[in-house]
Amino acid sequence: MLKVKTFIILIIIYLISFFAIKTNKNLFYPYYLLKDLIYFPVQAVSGEVEIDSEVEAGLIAELQREIQELKEINGLSSTLTEFDSVTALVLNRNRMYWFNTITINSGSDAGIEEDMAVISGEGLIGRVQKVSKTTSEIKLITTNDINSKISVTIQSADDTIYGIMSGYDSQENLLEISSTNKDIENLEGSKVYTSGMGGIFPSGILIGEVFKIEEDKYDVSKTIKVTPASNFSNFRFVKVLIRKEYAS
Repeated sequence: MLKVKTFIILIIIYLISFFAIKTNKNLFYPYYLLKDLIYFPVQAVSGEVEIDSEVEAGLIAELQREIQELKEINGLSSTLTEFDSVTALVLNRNRMYWFNTITINSGSDAGIEEDMAVISGEGLIGRVQKVSKTTSEIKLITTNDINSKISVTIQSADDTIYGIMSGYDSQENLLEISSTNKDIENLEGSKVYTSGMGGIFPSGILIGEVFKIEEDKYDVSKTIKVTPASNFSNFRFVKVLIRKEYAS
């Protein structure tokens, strides 16, 4: 049975997450709060729910992981001083199109509009595609939509290289950048950032790092394979960036 001391630990963890991390009021849906902050612990302490030690440890570990994710996402957004941001919870992902889109629990009521950039704690994850009053659909940079293109820069030791990111290899979990510069080489490990061109994504947001370079069979261009900075398989929270001049 879950004891009172564990209940206290759960409450302390959440208090830390609310007061040590500056999140906004739209972070959780009411049902999420009731389930995790009130309903479940009360049931557990009252004896209606029995949990063995492994499940108890897993529950606490999951809460700690979510707190760490929030710390990271707030740390990254604080470097983008020209933007305000809205922190949101991922509500839904289509299992058939896991790497295409997500739905979050903030919308136009929070100031979110189409084509705003969206980040995780590690870097860029996508842009706002559709908006309702209380939810938004985010198109991920790992989408299989061939029309989704992002202008990027690669920061090598010798030069800054520009390219267009327009693909994702789901088998290798690698983003793809096309470049007509046939002379590029020795870029492995170089960081890839948004260039700021195109008007949607601000410059300087980390996307990932170069894993390898492949030549096409006609020797006309090269494809740069990039390991994403963000873990697209598993994240719960995101931030939508809002330029301060447009923020309400």
